[in-house]
Amino acid sequence: MAKKTEQESFYEIHLNKNNELMISLRARDLEPQTPVLIYDGGDHALLYRTPQSSVLLDFIHPEARPYLFKAAEVLIAETKNYQVVREYRAACRQVKNLPIDNKAVKPLLDKTDAALIDERNLYK
Repeated sequence: MAKKTEQESFYEIHLNKNNELMISLRARDLEPQTPVLIYDGGDHALLYRTPQSSVLLDFIHPEARPYLFKAAEVLIAETKNYQVVREYRAACRQVKNLPIDNKAVKPLLDKTDAALIDERNLYK
């Protein structure tokens, strides 16, 4: 039976010189099984890791959205204690609308705190 989707508000999206994307997020217990990331070009993306595990990537930075929407696949790096626990590729599927209730997605940080959590500000 599928668990409730986990909301992930702290993750990083990296783009290399070949416009390939990597998403770094907190490691989960289960190994992924044919992972797929679905995205509609908006604020959120949904990563299906296994039939029992899905992760909502919330409030995607506007500059990353066009790259994510065009991506055929992304590299996912799951980390724990600043170490990469596993990495894998997830196929990307573009959809018209994500199967989520946008009203139920609440920011886990207030706007002021969220603005400070940016790679340009992490080490200040």
